[in-house]
Amino acid sequence: MEKIKCDTEAVDSSIKSIFSERRDLDFAEQLWCKMKCVSSYQELIACFTLVLESLECGEIQPWIHHGSGSLLSKLIQQSCHGKMEAVSLTGITPVQMLLEIGLDKMKKDYVSFFIGQELATLTSLDCFISTSVDLQEQVHCVQKLHHMLEIMVSCTVLLQFKHESLFPWTQICIKYYRENPLDEKHVFQLPVSSALVKKFYPDSHLEVWKVDMSSGHGPKEAKTTWQVSTNPPVEHMMSNNTGLLSDSTVNAGIEEKMYFITVVKCSQVHFR
Repeated sequence: MEKIKCDTEAVDSSIKSIFSERRDLDFAEQLWCKMKCVSSYQELIACFTLVLESLECGEIQPWIHHGSGSLLSKLIQQSCHGKMEAVSLTGITPVQMLLEIGLDKMKKDYVSFFIGQELATLTSLDCFISTSVDLQEQVHCVQKLHHMLEIMVSCTVLLQFKHESLFPWTQICIKYYRENPLDEKHVFQLPVSSALVKKFYPDSHLEVWKVDMSSGHGPKEAKTTWQVSTNPPVEHMMSNNTGLLSDSTVNAGIEEKMYFITVVKCSQVHFR
């Protein structure tokens, strides 16, 4: 449990440092950084009232990033042309305005990470940053981006994997989330070469190993799956000591541990 806690803290710390690196925050994003800590609805209204009054009388002429879909960004653009529509800061409007600028900032943060690390292109991420969908769907899109970020950062911080591995994994995650709803329990099958994880073998004491071997393509593709485990499929195999191999075969000097074949699957291949 202590190891898991330390790993989680390391990943969280790395994610926070990533988000602190951006220096191109526009007015709305800087406003979000200040207003996200408001303690009451009255404070929220007071902050937006001050901003809107300053925009209306021309006291401020802030710049904003192109493509922002928030109401505040639209009001800023209107103020630059000398004509700004009236907004009633009642009901859920102030909360919605705060949510919009927060979503805009977080989407830019995630996009900045994936593009900056050369893990994705803006085109491949376009469906996650669209402002044409409702706010609830935008929240789900941000959650998807965060889940993908957690996977990539975990692989970087905990496994020290490099770009050549992270890039194809990112594409797998993007493809899945372009077609499916948010599912943080989904198990992504990411290809890993044995050389990448070889250094983790001695200290891991793995109890289940699975190997997939494939050859051919299309209808002629053949795939065989082997899974070995320290738990025998039937009890009498343990008493007969009839395991497949032992740890001593791989790591001399380590207490012997037998492995047993628990799963064998082979795809059908049709010959003509």
